[in-house]
Amino acid sequence: MKTRTLAAAALALGLSACAAEFSPVGIFAICSPPDPDAATGSCLYPATCDTVFAGTPVLDVATAQVDFRMPVQIDNALVDNSNNAEGRINTNNANIQSFEMTYTGAALAPWTVAAAVTVPTAGSSGAVLRLIPVAYFPSLAPAGSATTNIVVNVRAHGVLASQDSFTTAWFKIPVAVCSGCLGGNFCPGQILASCPGAGIGATSPGQTASWICIAPTVAP
Repeated sequence: MKTRTLAAAALALGLSACAAEFSPVGIFAICSPPDPDAATGSCLYPATCDTVFAGTPVLDVATAQVDFRMPVQIDNALVDNSNNAEGRINTNNANIQSFEMTYTGAALAPWTVAAAVTVPTAGSSGAVLRLIPVAYFPSLAPAGSATTNIVVNVRAHGVLASQDSFTTAWFKIPVAVCSGCLGGNFCPGQILASCPGAGIGATSPGQTASWICIAPTVAP
């Protein structure tokens, strides 16, 4: 009886593992946007989150001029399988070729974005994901000062250096959508710099971002 019970339990565990969505490559966390460079306004996104983002990202569909984006950390749990003695190279580096988005809480068509992100074995890479295209913004606008909540479901598709394909598990990113809540001139008389970047000449980042004001350069 014990043998049969243990065998049944092992079988059930095996079936459960097969049914679970798993990939050694996966989106690990949303990162807090880095501060823009004080001189150039450029953004440097590290391979791992300096700080994991806390809270719900915000998108203002009335003022945002470019696709809604957030930085993420992507991990690769595979180990380096190279063997110098046997002349075998590492084939476990992961190359992400696209990100696929679906949406919960809004009637939006799925969206796929081409990508070129390499995630090293036993390591991480940072990426800024384009999660909602600007073309979708009008259909997301809530009435008046209301805020609506949607969820962006995102997963990555790619190949390992071995040419074996992989698809990551779905990662869910909640987004609070408003119309005009981030409006206004954030940097009167100066230039707005934000990470993720805003549209050219924008006076508001239009979404959750880290931003600074930079004095305009005066020609001699």
